[in-house]
Amino acid sequence: MTKTSRSEGGTTEAELAALPFEYRLQRTPVGVIILDAQQRIRAANPQARLLLARRSEPLIGTDILSLHPEAARAKVAFLLQSARDSAEGAASLVVTTAMGSLVAKVTRLEDTADGGFCMMFHALGARTMGEPDLPPEAEAPRLLKLPVMRGTGDVTGLIDVEDVVFLSAEGHYARAVTRDVTAFCPRALADLEPRLDPALFLRVHRRHMVNIRHVRAAERSDGRWWLRMADAGSSRLPVSRARVADMRRMLAV
Repeated sequence: MTKTSRSEGGTTEAELAALPFEYRLQRTPVGVIILDAQQRIRAANPQARLLLARRSEPLIGTDILSLHPEAARAKVAFLLQSARDSAEGAASLVVTTAMGSLVAKVTRLEDTADGGFCMMFHALGARTMGEPDLPPEAEAPRLLKLPVMRGTGDVTGLIDVEDVVFLSAEGHYARAVTRDVTAFCPRALADLEPRLDPALFLRVHRRHMVNIRHVRAAERSDGRWWLRMADAGSSRLPVSRARVADMRRMLAV
């Protein structure tokens, strides 16, 4: 028997999808924060905490950049700088947080001497565009290119996933390592894992996902397994005990 999910008001997801766009837009949760000129959060609505911070993390008085790992701060700083400098006083992009990918919009405030910003954001997966739900296979197609950033500009580079030697978690983002370069990927490992070919990529550790084609050697030391990778630094990555069987099966070791 198929289970039908309902919203708090008793409306099924299918019924919600059939509702007018204006109504669905009104029901979309939106996080709102006010930043001072130094990019510190001075006010936030409850939804902002749900979308931005872990339960134990404070928001008020926190520099917005500190909610992101160091490798990702350039992208968020660029968003704020764009709003500060543009004639329209607004900018938007997709950012990744502890709760997944968010669409963030920033507008410059001019009602005080010091100025500041208002940032609004909603979950990327929220149904706000008035379109029917995508089938499961269309929600997360296999990645052929991996988005990476290596500067502060608003340009996202793309590298072939086959060239990726391994991916390592960096907070809510990932570090992509090829044979020649290391680059920042603005997506979390949890987001990338279901979109990479499981015949090639294996999550060997909570922090590491490897491309089996680029494993140079499997080493056993002090009762633990390690993988020597084929990047420029010959990185040595740990294999968690829960993934040893999968690793040995895929590498026939």
